[in-house]
Amino acid sequence: MYEGNYRFQGVYPALVTPFDENGINKKQYRGLIEYVIKAGATGIVPCGTTGEFTSMKFDEKVEAIKIACEVAKGRVPVLAGTGAAYTSDAIKLTRRAAELGASAALVVSPYFLKPSSKEIYEHFEKVANNSEIPIIVYNIPQVTGVPIHWTLVDGLREIDGIAGMKDSSGDLINLTTILVRRPEGFQVMVGHDEVALPALATGCDGAILASANVFPDRYIRMQAALATGDLKGAMIIQRSIQKTVRIFVNKGGGMAVKAALNMIGVPVGDARRPLQIGDSLDYGDLDELRACLEDLQMIPRGPVTFKMHGRSLVAENYPKAVGMVPDTIEDLTLLHGEALFGGDSDVAHVDLVLGIKDGPMSEALVNAGKIVDDTHPSNVIKDLELTTVFAPTVTITSESHKKMVYEVAQKAVADAVKRTITDMIIPEEMIKDLVLAVNVFVHPSAANPKRVHINNFIATRHAIRRAIEGRQSVDEIIKRKDSARHPFAYGP
Repeated sequence: MYEGNYRFQGVYPALVTPFDENGINKKQYRGLIEYVIKAGATGIVPCGTTGEFTSMKFDEKVEAIKIACEVAKGRVPVLAGTGAAYTSDAIKLTRRAAELGASAALVVSPYFLKPSSKEIYEHFEKVANNSEIPIIVYNIPQVTGVPIHWTLVDGLREIDGIAGMKDSSGDLINLTTILVRRPEGFQVMVGHDEVALPALATGCDGAILASANVFPDRYIRMQAALATGDLKGAMIIQRSIQKTVRIFVNKGGGMAVKAALNMIGVPVGDARRPLQIGDSLDYGDLDELRACLEDLQMIPRGPVTFKMHGRSLVAENYPKAVGMVPDTIEDLTLLHGEALFGGDSDVAHVDLVLGIKDGPMSEALVNAGKIVDDTHPSNVIKDLELTTVFAPTVTITSESHKKMVYEVAQKAVADAVKRTITDMIIPEEMIKDLVLAVNVFVHPSAANPKRVHINNFIATRHAIRRAIEGRQSVDEIIKRKDSARHPFAYGP
């Protein structure tokens, strides 16, 4: 049983690893570490799952751990990810981590080959027996293929050198059993962002989280609230970040975290192949992640100049996600945006154009409400500051489908337009001079009004942003050509 001095407390970000063509981007990695420490992180974890350790060479892992220890400079502990599928590799990397100054090692259970409980036990026993620093057992069955059951933990915690466990399974039943059975010295950390609150409230000593790359301070506040018995305060924090962490956990892991960091102005580059934006993290999720970060007030705001009729107006507080927003919108005559969100029969596909009233958009106003051959009936949505023409893109097949289109989806569009104005995306002085025409796809078999509303609200909100910001640009399309997807190319 571990009797050393290492004690986990607070929250350690499972650091992403910035890469460039030469390997690790040292400047960006140092910048990230400084950012999380200043934001309240009480420790750091290089070379974990979020750090894409399985896509790193041995020497790159050593370099990442070395940089982490150098930048931390004893300000916070370094819990080095030293896991490997091959026991000897885990031992070798753990020894190097100790030499470099890591306080402890985070060792994932052997992955891919689905070892037995005996083989997992002996793997950790050998690593611990050959390590000069304490070992934290890492349970993440969704990628290793084998869960570490509480019965196995009963034995692992008796091994000298094993100081605790990180549980990323999300299995609160197994985790709670481990917590109620553990001796006082055995440390348990939650590693699944979506269940951080219940895990901490149940007795975890702290958290090692992907989302702590972006907002470690929120988890520190959550733990402080729980420590004083303020469960309501802790719940408010968890609810405020829940949607964001859901994207981090379920949409490409480190890739989604990297996208968020890049947007808030902490450059960390892209994930290594095979991961790529447009697939594991699709374009809709990327834009929704941005919207979540705006709601958390983490996206920098600044001026964007709109030009129209020879005059310029400035949106002073436009949410300028880094690398996504131009400083000037040169021409508001006619802008186009498209977005897809959701799946199955509740999917929303929105195709829209935005422009000045006395330009090409005047035709949309003239034809609104008319029966025009080869088109679907359109109408002007009432009681909106921004004149908005609504039309479906598919033939109405039934009364229920008609209701889903002209009541549910149309209200979603109206709500998205109102939210766009509230978000100060368009200068107030320009709203009366613009027209928006929105074409909406609602599947004839759509049955869940709530999801249809949510998906169309999100898709409309994204499409308006894309129109204003000129996305996707030609450069963006070329850059992402390998992951380009038409919304219905594979599932009409």
